Amino acid sequence: METDGTSELEDLTYFVDLDWFQESDRSFVVIAQHCLCPDCKERLASEPGTMTPAALVTNIRHCCSKLPGFISPKLPLLEKVFRLFLSEGNESLSLTKLTAQLSFNSDSPVSLSPQTLQHLLDNNQYYGFRRRL
Repeated sequence: METDGTSELEDLTYFVDLDWFQESDRSFVVIAQHCLCPDCKERLASEPGTMTPAALVTNIRHCCSKLPGFISPKLPLLEKVFRLFLSEGNESLSLTKLTAQLSFNSDSPVSLSPQTLQHLLDNNQYYGFRRRL
């Protein structure tokens, strides 16, 4: 059994808490709309107010996330994490899976410990990352 807590950390799961945006008087739609592909941006612009946060997540998962470059190696780390959640339909993801996906979507190997990723997710106040209890 590991005594440094690494195994326990790797099993922690996170998601984007859509309720956090409302509680924090922020707009998930505004934050997520930059993840839309050009066709979906155009559709959203022509139908303002029709895209709920849940519908936006579904739309991004089934359309925009399938396009090349959705998770570009050039994006900031937390933006990549946000897009990973969107590409998975905002399902809970473990620190292990997040780290593996970040390495897969990187130009160079990502040396990111579960402790560092946990700290970043727990302390972020922009994307609404929350631990699944």
